[in-house]
Amino acid sequence: MRVLLTLLLLALPGLAGAEPLPVTLLPSQVVLGRDLVVVVRVKTPPDAPPLRAAASTGRLIPQRSPKPGESLFIWTPPDIRYPLLAVLAFWTDSPGGPPEITRVPIPLLGRNELTVDTAAGAQVVVEVAGRSFGPTRADRRGKAKVTVQVPPGVSKASVRVTSTRQRPSLRTIPLDVPPEQPLLAVMSPESLPAGGDGWLLLMGDQPVPGSELRLRVQGASTREELPSVFRVKPEPGANAVVVEAQRADGTGSARLTAHVVAAVVRLTPAPPPPAPRVPLAEVTPALVLGPVVAPPRPPPPSHPFSVQVLGGGFLAGGDNRGPLASLGVGYQLPLLGGRFALEAEAGIRRSTSHPFVEGLGTLDSRVMAYPLLFSVRGLAFEHGRFSLHGRVGAGPTYYNHRATGSFFDTPLVQQGRTFMGFLAAQAVWRLGAVSTLLEVRAGRAAASASLVDAQLGGLSACVGLRYRL
Repeated sequence: MRVLLTLLLLALPGLAGAEPLPVTLLPSQVVLGRDLVVVVRVKTPPDAPPLRAAASTGRLIPQRSPKPGESLFIWTPPDIRYPLLAVLAFWTDSPGGPPEITRVPIPLLGRNELTVDTAAGAQVVVEVAGRSFGPTRADRRGKAKVTVQVPPGVSKASVRVTSTRQRPSLRTIPLDVPPEQPLLAVMSPESLPAGGDGWLLLMGDQPVPGSELRLRVQGASTREELPSVFRVKPEPGANAVVVEAQRADGTGSARLTAHVVAAVVRLTPAPPPPAPRVPLAEVTPALVLGPVVAPPRPPPPSHPFSVQVLGGGFLAGGDNRGPLASLGVGYQLPLLGGRFALEAEAGIRRSTSHPFVEGLGTLDSRVMAYPLLFSVRGLAFEHGRFSLHGRVGAGPTYYNHRATGSFFDTPLVQQGRTFMGFLAAQAVWRLGAVSTLLEVRAGRAAASASLVDAQLGGLSACVGLRYRL
């Protein structure tokens, strides 16, 4: 079996004999929420074909390098908080077989705050993957909070407690880390020739054979030549090939689309007429222009500002209920990895009632309230695209009361101001720059005057959108 595998490797020149490309990362590992970009430098041989690159997650954007023989990239990590292993791939297309891939793993470290219950005043040290965090002294309630950095693939931590009241102890606690693994799909060449074939390679930190995959390919047929290396042949009439791959254990997935191009028929033009001979003294040197390379588009700037809109209804008991809407702006604070944001919102809510006035009749009463609220929003939980936030805020609320009835010659109008405070839980599903929101809020705001006694807070439920500028 080893002899057969060696012969297969030698028969495919793209898989044998090529040296990995030298790659330099700065920084070499990433702490999520702290390290925003990674500078990637790849040295390429002289006269090498154009370098191609891909990433299992995040954004890999080519840049113009001032050094010859070097390709420069900026890699932006994904917007997550749990540890993960990212894989970058670099290669050049080879006409004789599959390309030789240079894989570069980047550990993404997640930051987490662990709460340890122990004796009051005890010293707590937490060890994760050989690194120690602390010591931290427990408060009077016996709680010690330790911030740790968790690398990918680590699911438990060791806690060492030292106290003057009891013997030192060592215990293990689990870490809530999703079992996600990288998976990257690479197609060579970038555009598949119609009537020809190409190569599909699937990898994580190591090549992933087809026995460990659920592979679905549209627009082409595939055959696994070697573990993780597939020969791809476009179907007649197909203009694109779509590949969807997933690990058999469900811990990672990848998707790519490759275009299919028709063969180009080259026509040989007729030879031009001979140019007239010019004396040597009159010959002007020709101006040689190199290929024009458009500069890469810089990544869009990430602004801390956001805009959100909410709409729903509130209920505060009795007739104190009605619709509400609000428009707000937010600013994400750079502290603590961007977990907190300051927000301001202006809203409107309406309550309509029909109280009975003894001796006069029914009164039509309508209260329009205009709250102007300031709040702090904090991230409580995040997993993939889903996150859960808490909000607390307060501010003035201006209201307008209008009462009409058959016993009034003219409508009675009252205006006033009260104070509103609220607590809210907000669920967010991120779709890129736009996120969908579902918020449940509890608030209190009493509006009391000579003809009105209303509650403008109560319980409310809203749906909305947030746009990150």
